[in-house]
Amino acid sequence: MKVRYFAAFAFTCVLALPVFAQSAASHAHGAPAAKAASSEMYEGQVRRVNKETRRVTLAHGPMKAFDMPAMTMAFPVKDPALLANLKEGDKVRFAVEMSGENLVVTRIEPAK
Repeated sequence: MKVRYFAAFAFTCVLALPVFAQSAASHAHGAPAAKAASSEMYEGQVRRVNKETRRVTLAHGPMKAFDMPAMTMAFPVKDPALLANLKEGDKVRFAVEMSGENLVVTRIEPAK
């Protein structure tokens, strides 16, 4: 009888291994840890500026250094002063770096 319970327990553990392995994976939009900072500037358009939460929502093209497709997303900013002159609709160039599991805007300027 104990053998059956042990066999059932062992079988359950084997089935659960892929679930545990998957949940331990990084959730940083596929950004490799080795590419924690990128000096590359990306082009985007400001969709929203939220000075209270220190975030800017940008519609941007692909960010190859971080293995990200084009999308619209909210980014925290490293320095809240970066938000001072931004308004919705502005076309910008920006740089980001990894901070924990988040991409953070470190530089933003009007697009030329």
